[in-house]
Amino acid sequence: MDDIIRILLCEDQEIVSEGLRSSLNKEKDIKVLSAVSDAALINDELKSKEYDLLLADIITENKHNVLDYLPLIKKENPTVRIVIITSFPDVSFMEKAKKSGADSFVYKNVPFKDLVNLIRSTAKGYSTFPNNEATKAIILKQLTPAEMKVLRLFCAGNDREEIAKELSCSISSIKNHISSILEKTGFHTLTKLGIYVVKEGLILPD
Repeated sequence: MDDIIRILLCEDQEIVSEGLRSSLNKEKDIKVLSAVSDAALINDELKSKEYDLLLADIITENKHNVLDYLPLIKKENPTVRIVIITSFPDVSFMEKAKKSGADSFVYKNVPFKDLVNLIRSTAKGYSTFPNNEATKAIILKQLTPAEMKVLRLFCAGNDREEIAKELSCSISSIKNHISSILEKTGFHTLTKLGIYVVKEGLILPD
């Protein structure tokens, strides 16, 4: 067992959790011993078994943010390495993860072999964080064409009513698009997202 990387997985989406667990357990040197769905359960679980590494999503069950728990987790489990995995490209998450004690940070869209290599290197004491260019490259990748139109029109200075009129749809549809955009990108408001994408040159207003 000394050569096995013993992992605690924290992921609130059951399908994703089972998929990760099944795939990682096929690796000869990796074993996911347990999985929890809520960041609030991590610390107690880490004390119940001998773990080498925590692989955790950011937003977990009950809307608990794992980054809020990291300082205590790191303090009480100093030998456990921590890898944060997320689909949210909000750069503030990565910075907070670094400050809170995460050892590595990775996005869910990376090839599985890259995730495995990152887990191995982190377990050996190395840290890996994506650069800002990698973050920028994925921030709008998940948006649908309709969502991109809404974001582009918003960045051009249109309000919800004007966007709805331009796209010939209801205000309700625009609200749904906005909710989806924010969920996919990890930003709390469309204004913050709009400022970011324009500032970084990711989108040019019409």
